[in-house]
Amino acid sequence: MNQVQIGPLHRSLPSSWNELSYSQLKQVCSLFNLKITTPYFKLSLLYKFLNIKKKHWNKISPVDAYFLCESLNFLLEDVTLTKALVKTIRSPRFPWIRYHGPGDGMAESTFAEYTKAQVRYEQYSLANDPQYLDELVAVLFRRKKYFWFIKRHFVETSDCRQRFFDRTLSKRAKSMSHIDPTIKKAILLYFSGIQKSLPEKFPNVYKARPDDKKDKKGSWSTLIISLADGKTDDQSLGRVMNSNLYNVFLGLEQRSIEYFEFLKKYPQND
Repeated sequence: MNQVQIGPLHRSLPSSWNELSYSQLKQVCSLFNLKITTPYFKLSLLYKFLNIKKKHWNKISPVDAYFLCESLNFLLEDVTLTKALVKTIRSPRFPWIRYHGPGDGMAESTFAEYTKAQVRYEQYSLANDPQYLDELVAVLFRRKKYFWFIKRHFVETSDCRQRFFDRTLSKRAKSMSHIDPTIKKAILLYFSGIQKSLPEKFPNVYKARPDDKKDKKGSWSTLIISLADGKTDDQSLGRVMNSNLYNVFLGLEQRSIEYFEFLKKYPQND
């Protein structure tokens, strides 16, 4: 956090994505949806983030305002948001229904949930079709488990969401189409930050392989099958897909390290 003093007032400005508050993230998303210039974007956010009256705002010199705006440049760079600022969302049509989202870094999510969301994320990036964004939100946000107030005392996880089922996705996606676009944009940025963080934590999983050009789509599935001890039956693959996201990535990282060590010992001909 960057500390700012304006006369008698003390304020804090975020210096990274994970230092944003929920309201600040919504403010960022609302401006992202507008066609405005970069200086106006940063100046508008500075005014919102400082949350001061106009008489105090007028005391800020142009030079100081410029340097304060420069401290917000991280918002125009790669999204590194992994903090789950959007905890729950309500259906506008049925306000009594609440959908709960994943925690920080998707730490308690399954690998299947991540891959399903990743597919929608990539489809939305390519086509910019709001349907894919609705499906992405529907994958991540689900209703609370039945009798969770009792079950939470007997399980190790703090994830209160119902298990993800593909067959109910389209129905839940229709409900998400009525959610505030600013909220959906915030969820999109959160998942984008998760996407950005994984290659940094598990570099060997994302490292280019000699067979990527030949089998770009199959290289990922090959790693999954390797974790299932080479088995391709539904039960074996389901066990991997329903495992914790980071446990699977740890296994994939180890298998990838072994793979590249094998290539060093036994280099393959072109």
